[in-house]
Amino acid sequence: MQYRCPQCQSAKIMPVAQGANTPRPEIPKSLMLLIFSIFILLLLVITSIAMWLFGHGAGTNIQIATVIAFVVTAVAGFLFWRDLPNFKVSMQAFMQSQKVWKCRECNHQWQV
Repeated sequence: MQYRCPQCQSAKIMPVAQGANTPRPEIPKSLMLLIFSIFILLLLVITSIAMWLFGHGAGTNIQIATVIAFVVTAVAGFLFWRDLPNFKVSMQAFMQSQKVWKCRECNHQWQV
């Protein structure tokens, strides 16, 4: 299947909901942990930079928390990397099972 709109050739397409019994991709818990830990790490890094710019440097507690968040992010990334083949297969099965698609740019709707 070509994942482009047949009318405008845009890649911004999305599947249209077809009911409750359609298969869904299996989202691994490691992906949710990875996204959450990236946001926490980003928050801690921005806080550290702000403390260095507007204060007398980041304290030891925030530096330790940043290192711990980095380690958790690295472990979550490794766990997601291990789950990635199954996630890709699940996502491909989901994409191929969808029959009705809609373009987000021109609102064209078509069936495969």
